[in-house]
Amino acid sequence: MYSKMLKVIVDITKKKTKKTKHSVKALELSVKNSYYNEKEYQEAGGYRRFYESLLQIEEEGLVQRVKSSRLNNLAPVLHEQYWLFGRKQKQRWNDSVILMLLDELNVRKYRSLSFLQTEDNLSKLLALYRFMKTKDEYNWINREERSLMLFGDEKFLSSNKGKLFLKRIDLTLHDLKIEEKQNEFEYWISADFDKMSNIRVLIIEGKATYRTLKKQLAKNEWIFEKRPGLLIFGQGNGIVSTFPYIERLLREKNSTISYAGDIDPSGLSIYYTLVHRFPDYHIQLAEDIYDFMMKQQYYPQQTSQVLASGAEQYFKTHFPHLYHQIEPLFTEGLRIPQEVINFDTI
Repeated sequence: MYSKMLKVIVDITKKKTKKTKHSVKALELSVKNSYYNEKEYQEAGGYRRFYESLLQIEEEGLVQRVKSSRLNNLAPVLHEQYWLFGRKQKQRWNDSVILMLLDELNVRKYRSLSFLQTEDNLSKLLALYRFMKTKDEYNWINREERSLMLFGDEKFLSSNKGKLFLKRIDLTLHDLKIEEKQNEFEYWISADFDKMSNIRVLIIEGKATYRTLKKQLAKNEWIFEKRPGLLIFGQGNGIVSTFPYIERLLREKNSTISYAGDIDPSGLSIYYTLVHRFPDYHIQLAEDIYDFMMKQQYYPQQTSQVLASGAEQYFKTHFPHLYHQIEPLFTEGLRIPQEVINFDTI
């Protein structure tokens, strides 16, 4: 169900009989007045929830920002004025149609909020209803193909409007028998990879360092302790979404996986996220590479960075010696980018 705050905003807009310009400040005040006091409003989410609700009904087409109006001085920012479109969008569906849809789809939000009951939404829901009824007869296909088949628009399901449409009825791409794209990462494997039963895997955060180490491996000039049979370019945070692809490469081989990234809060947070997202892989920290980096030049942090929640205690517990060296750098706003590993330093 929609939140109370969203319903209040919808009610305010529906009281308008024609298109009306309204200030965001006045609209928020009206919402506040629907609560018992300021404390209750803040407990309901306050301005942040108001902001999210306003953006949500803008997606529905019930309001529209006045682009020429100034921005308010709050965070997150909103335009100071919005157009409220009023009752003209109201349209009711026949109850028998709603009950029919409920056999296959969760349309309770459409049932409770009449402004969602448009001909376009009904047409899309009926297409989904027919699909869900005969779902077993269909093959698994990609998102654009299914989107074209159901809605006559290959881009609908990838659009923000399409994503909101599915979210409203609690459906996923998997429910529509859509093969979700398996993200891949760039990697290097040793020539005898297929013959190996035990594989050392090294994930490198940055592209430049990945290329440097790749050249080292190709020339058999590895200077660190543990030579990997599989080197992966992590692409920063991207490795969190592409990591499952590693299963295709390892093919049930025994593996030891290590990670190395920048020595800064962001770099350590990526490792911490990997460890907790994929605990079965027992991902290690490539301490020999970090020891090398600690002997190189320090640089100031260009942007404010913080460790992921829980990461500090994790490193203090599992890598006390290394973190004892790193912590003073963070206190002084310093970092060691991975690019200190290059052919001039190794």
